[in-house]
Amino acid sequence: MTLRKTGRKADHDVSTRPAKKQRNRYFNNGGGSGGAKAYEANLNQIFDKYVDNPQDKDTIAIAGTMQYLQEIDVPLDDITSLAILELVQAPTMGEITRKGFVDGWAARQADSIDKQKAAVSQLRSALSSPSSRNILKRVYKHTFVIARPPGQKAIPLEQAIEYWKLLYSPTGLNWSSEATPWLDWWLEFLESKWKRTVNKDMWDQLFNFAEKSLEDETLSFWSEDGAWPGVIDEFVDWARTEKGRGAKQEDDEEMEE
Repeated sequence: MTLRKTGRKADHDVSTRPAKKQRNRYFNNGGGSGGAKAYEANLNQIFDKYVDNPQDKDTIAIAGTMQYLQEIDVPLDDITSLAILELVQAPTMGEITRKGFVDGWAARQADSIDKQKAAVSQLRSALSSPSSRNILKRVYKHTFVIARPPGQKAIPLEQAIEYWKLLYSPTGLNWSSEATPWLDWWLEFLESKWKRTVNKDMWDQLFNFAEKSLEDETLSFWSEDGAWPGVIDEFVDWARTEKGRGAKQEDDEEMEE
């Protein structure tokens, strides 16, 4: 679920380059040690503004995180909030560390609120762009990390569904087409057939399945001998039986020809 719902602690060049390449460009362009120190000083000053607890000056907790996201024009229930938490490598939902904040934004040369707002705008566009799919994949994988309850290895299904609604929407990977409302079908299937938690394999493989199903709506890429999680095998069977999607549909199309 999003920050608002949980309430627990929990230029395209800027947005599309991996952080390591951005960091190299940052040091090569500017800065040497003086430039690096200036960036770090500015970012530390911004970070300090949102620290909630004077006893823990290296952590921004839930209230400060919400305030910060609002300051850079990121709605709390928007996919971009997940992208920012990935950018700063937040360890849990709603918590930002000083190191993650400084490293993440320094790598993108965004050492002011205005620069961060500009980066957010570019990041928002990149999340839904097929040419920048690697960014969305990073955000998707990191979302699993911050969505898990403390000490747990899986996400409660109800929470996973809320995140999927954000990540598989038109602002992320739009898991739907004119012929097939894939996300709606997936949620319908879960509601009737699946009541367990969501582990990392299920989470990660669903993204791969979503990409492939958009490319091939007959699901011919799927096979019983594949390495898909059992829940996806069950979904394919359900989609074929309940929705006429997949092998049966392909046979019908061949008969019509």
